[in-house]
Amino acid sequence: MRMEVMGLLRLQAPTPSDTTDFGRIVVQQPCPLGVCRPKSAADVCLLLRTVYSSSSFDSLTVAPRGAGHSAYGQAQAPGGIVVVTTSLPRSIAVGSTSSFTFVDVDGGALWVEVLEETLKHGLAPKSWTDYLYLTVGGTLSVGGISGQTFKHGPQICNVLEIDVVTGRGQFVTCSETENSNLFYGVLGGLGQFGVISRARIVLQTAPKMVKWVKISYYDFDDFIEDEELLISMEDVDYLEGFVRLHGISSSQSFTARFGGQAEDGLGRGPTYYYIEMALHYDNEAAVTKTLESILPRLKFVEQMASLDVPYFDFLNRVRAEELKGRSKGVWDVPHPWQTMFVPRSRIKQYKDLLLETISETPRDGPIILCPLRRHKWNEKMSTVLPRDDAADDIFYVVSLLRSIPCPDGSSDSPQLRKVLQQNKKMIQVATGYDVYDHLISTKIESQPGALEVASQGRYDNNIGAKQYMPYCEDEQEWMVHFGEKWEMFRDLKNEFDPLNVLAPGQRIFKRKRLGDLWTT
Repeated sequence: MRMEVMGLLRLQAPTPSDTTDFGRIVVQQPCPLGVCRPKSAADVCLLLRTVYSSSSFDSLTVAPRGAGHSAYGQAQAPGGIVVVTTSLPRSIAVGSTSSFTFVDVDGGALWVEVLEETLKHGLAPKSWTDYLYLTVGGTLSVGGISGQTFKHGPQICNVLEIDVVTGRGQFVTCSETENSNLFYGVLGGLGQFGVISRARIVLQTAPKMVKWVKISYYDFDDFIEDEELLISMEDVDYLEGFVRLHGISSSQSFTARFGGQAEDGLGRGPTYYYIEMALHYDNEAAVTKTLESILPRLKFVEQMASLDVPYFDFLNRVRAEELKGRSKGVWDVPHPWQTMFVPRSRIKQYKDLLLETISETPRDGPIILCPLRRHKWNEKMSTVLPRDDAADDIFYVVSLLRSIPCPDGSSDSPQLRKVLQQNKKMIQVATGYDVYDHLISTKIESQPGALEVASQGRYDNNIGAKQYMPYCEDEQEWMVHFGEKWEMFRDLKNEFDPLNVLAPGQRIFKRKRLGDLWTT
């Protein structure tokens, strides 16, 4: 079904897939007025310029949506318009300057498509996400992290230039030297200032093969000490740590390659830890020698497994898990994911909090815990890093990536409600502010005592953590999240999206009317 709404633009009626996301927790109410599937950046300009300049659309909001992988409705626009960026024409072109080799790619392209095209030239981006079926514009609006981040920084720090359609409907090319305030703001800016229609991403020579190594630990201190040692080594190209709780493996990709053999002998206690690391290579003898020089310096228990896999297969490792989950009907279920950036000095405290909080809840999904390096991030960008009174370069990312099947196929269950309470408690303790009360209250209002966590009041902010891919309830909580960056963030919003048209699902700013511009 198609409908004429804004002159030259034709909007489509929303489908169920346009009103839900990967999280399957927030259902868009009311449904969006329509869905825009742009054929060019000019279409996005026309849409936003029309909404911005006409009082007839004073209440209308617009949400860019890529692969729909948000967890809490961040890419939704209740009663507004959803812009599906994956409909933009694919354009992936490798080029170079005297300083860089790069790829120019449209914002709606999937990272797996970028990888496939650049590998034809023997090249690849430096920094990735674990899952490649996400859009370029989507991950650059958040940060983009994986096991390469300690070495190359997040994806947002590997961008040379972007084209952005602002909330005013203006098309702007920006970089560190041209329109730099918009450049820094958009990267990690949660879609608040504009829609990314093109990005220029730094490339490096792609290896042919990867030696993928898994080592296990009983002791948490040994585990994190070795993680920090490994990220200091130039030869290590990828590192992620995992928690294995109650005999359930956190890392599925590696184990599947062995048919389960990599886990032999590790089922006799409640909690273990794993490090997965990777070394890129073209010469097998050389990488074997390098690995033999690394392993004696580590404190892992006497279990080590390794695989040699093509570079593409390694980067695309999560795809097999997705296909397996879809075949079993357990992929399209609620995903109350939570990722925190935690100061190094508080990582043991946060680990204990996490394990204590979720200990009685059945869990399906990985727990990732690994170090990152602050100097690999650009503090001018919008992404917020954890407070660290010791000014330590290392901080940790901890991701609790749970899947909660609902027996009746709905997006609600007692187990999901309990998990949302657990997430709330951990965020309160770690950051010191309340989060998504409305999500919990709407899902558990019929259960006596269900809001026990909220009734305990506000926790002291004694960990100094920050949410990655944050979900906050209102502007006040976002002010706490952004801290000293809030004023800059608000000023950028006033400059590039003064009516607060864009990304309403983030729940940061309330929509303004055109007349408000003349009264403030």
